[in-house]
Amino acid sequence: MNTITYFFIGLITAIIGALPLGTTNVVVINTTIKENVQNALKIVYTAALAEIILVVIAINFNMQIENFVEMNIWLQNTIAILLLSVGIILFLGRKECVKDENGECIIIKKRRFNVSKQMLGFILGLINPTVLVYWILIVSFLNKKTIFITQNTELFLLTLFIIGVFLGKVITLYSYGKFSYILKVKMKNITTSINRIIGALLVCISIFQFAKLYYY
Repeated sequence: MNTITYFFIGLITAIIGALPLGTTNVVVINTTIKENVQNALKIVYTAALAEIILVVIAINFNMQIENFVEMNIWLQNTIAILLLSVGIILFLGRKECVKDENGECIIIKKRRFNVSKQMLGFILGLINPTVLVYWILIVSFLNKKTIFITQNTELFLLTLFIIGVFLGKVITLYSYGKFSYILKVKMKNITTSINRIIGALLVCISIFQFAKLYYY
């Protein structure tokens, strides 16, 4: 397979993973509108670096995590319950936030300590279990269907894949910031709408997981 394929697959999968409107995306949008795109980029770059760490974890521990989950029914039930809970919370909407003039949550929780834009982006990118689960699933899928991504893969190919992931994350978050006025001014309360769609999907996935555990 062409080596450049690793780069483009990393790029595309990162873009797909960053499209759902999460906390990082909303922070980038609000920073762009209330400050400027230069300050938003400080968040974007460090969030993308944090994503690389999650990708490396997924690559190195993908099989161990998969095997551990398969061998422990209680963990599968816990994951299904968590998916159901998060789905319901997203679908019903987040209540504990400060909203701006467009009905968007700009502060999820008051911060007791001031942190830099770079640190904020890194924290938001790293402490994100949903993204880690996404990359574990992606790496597992790629190993079975398209390219071979493990710790034993040639370093050059892994580097191409990771560069693609970094650029994909940056491009997506930068696009959210660049088109923030369209996203927020022209489309009122877009965060709630997209979160409800994601919430409904998570509820469906959790129901499917329960059905698979107890009826198959």
